[in-house]
Amino acid sequence: METFELRYFLGVAAKENIHKASETLHVSPASLSKAISRLEDELSVKLFARDGRNIKLTEQGRFLQKRASEIIQLEESTALELSGVKGTIQVVIAGAEILLSKMGIELSQQIQKKFPLSHFDFIASNDEAAIESVELGQAHIAIVTGEIFSDTKLSIKTIGQTAFQTFVGVGHPLYSAAKAHKEVPVSEVLKYSFVSPSSPLLGKVGIKQSLDGWRDDQFPRKITYQTTSLKILEEYLVSGRALAYLPDYFAENLKVESLKVSGCPYSCQQKIKMVTRKNQSLWWLNQIFN
Repeated sequence: METFELRYFLGVAAKENIHKASETLHVSPASLSKAISRLEDELSVKLFARDGRNIKLTEQGRFLQKRASEIIQLEESTALELSGVKGTIQVVIAGAEILLSKMGIELSQQIQKKFPLSHFDFIASNDEAAIESVELGQAHIAIVTGEIFSDTKLSIKTIGQTAFQTFVGVGHPLYSAAKAHKEVPVSEVLKYSFVSPSSPLLGKVGIKQSLDGWRDDQFPRKITYQTTSLKILEEYLVSGRALAYLPDYFAENLKVESLKVSGCPYSCQQKIKMVTRKNQSLWWLNQIFN
């Protein structure tokens, strides 16, 4: 097996589509198909099975996906260990978009201080997919907020904690009250429109909570705007068109104010965790996080 063939295989395995992998890897579909065929001939197994117009990894393909990721990561780590800080490495960090935009960037800066030539690939995904990508060796680090049940293969470290707050932008009728730090009854707050995520953009929240952590089962809101985009959510909030219930760190650099809401006993808090594989053989990762 050649290293480049394993890289091609991993690219196709991640997309389960040769043409999409071709666009990502900047390699022709024909070259990818040939590399997969050579691997299958050498190993005497089928790595992919056709599923209509798409392809799916076989059981043997999933096994190779994990092993190939380990081989590629070990190769990169060995080269970096030998060359020191002059070496390059492609660091993959997975997690919810809002976590990547804060903790992911902070981690990348920490790594770059130690290894100036490092490059970063951020993969926005939910907690489950982020953890799975670490288990499969597709990502080096997952940043998550949900509960992680004991797993001997994973190393879990709490790196922060956040509390959700109701935020209001300039121009909103409640902005002056927020600016003056006045309490506003929840009954008054519920008269106004909210913008809320329609996918787990903010990380994992409680079972009875909505995707943004609010208890709509107890205090139903007027959710006028829903989106899968953090940028759109931010725009509705900052412009004063809608209220938003968000982690405190998200609003740190925005022109918004937190609103003191009275009469609502519920709150949402998250513990933010960094997940890597236990007994990590990657020298550079041990240098930073151990």
